[in-house]
Amino acid sequence: MARELRVAGGQVLWAVGNGEDSGSHLAGAGRVVGAHLRRLRKDRGLRLVDVVEAGLIGSAPTLSRLENGESPLKPDRVLSLAKFYGVTDPEQLESLERLASRSQDTQWWEEFRDAIPGWLERLISVEASAQEIRTYEVQYVPGLLQTAEYARALMKHALPGTSAEDAERQLLKRDRAVRVRQNRRNVLHDASAPDYYALVDEAVLARPVGGAAVMRMQLRELYSLEENMGNVHIRVLPFSAGDEAMAPAPSITYLSFPTHREVDMVYLEVRNGGSYLTNPEDVDRYRLVLTSLWHKAADREQTLKLLKGYIHKLSG
Repeated sequence: MARELRVAGGQVLWAVGNGEDSGSHLAGAGRVVGAHLRRLRKDRGLRLVDVVEAGLIGSAPTLSRLENGESPLKPDRVLSLAKFYGVTDPEQLESLERLASRSQDTQWWEEFRDAIPGWLERLISVEASAQEIRTYEVQYVPGLLQTAEYARALMKHALPGTSAEDAERQLLKRDRAVRVRQNRRNVLHDASAPDYYALVDEAVLARPVGGAAVMRMQLRELYSLEENMGNVHIRVLPFSAGDEAMAPAPSITYLSFPTHREVDMVYLEVRNGGSYLTNPEDVDRYRLVLTSLWHKAADREQTLKLLKGYIHKLSG
């Protein structure tokens, strides 16, 4: 189960290591709605028992579980609570109802649980509920933009076999992991797809993962996505930007949701694990970092030119 860790400065990290169960089957839309309802209640100065006494829910523990994303959400109950807390904006009520309904859906990744570590499952579960996703990568093409061939080349090194029998098992696991990564990409094509902003260091373009042919195909995919998809925005941080374009972490993902900034989160990926920042001040800090880096990146025309240049190099 995910555990809250506090490090220097009071920063809150929801850290889930490889092999741990994050309880993330309810950590997507359910966690977002629950956190927002908790914020609304506290802003009104209400205790759990006050809501129970008003007859909106059976017990304080039940409301606590709902706010923590640990129990199923019923859209009518969510709307009743939101209205009790003073929400009157039709757009916000509709957003909460939609998220509550989504939390009840069977998720596509459930059949791939054996191929998804707990720390990654939580990220997948919240991507579909996000209104906006911003990401920064210094080593690899962001997961939501990877071709199957590029992802398979990465998995080959991440999941090596130590024997002939183990190699066969790892090959099957890699194939399922690649399928997960490809299915994840569907979130960018949904009717309610989030706006996606990807900052990619030029070093990513220069590293021919999988060989020239695989990398050329991957760069062509990035070019096509930037050129043709209105909700996908890719920018390259060129070498010429120098140390001003360096981020405090090699892999950053910021997710915002259509409810309230207080439930936004940042995901920091490390080898064999990932950490989640939920403290509003720290989330804001990383949001500002990504905004600053975006302004230092090459513009759209320059980014397409850089991609075309690396594609040409790999075609020789």
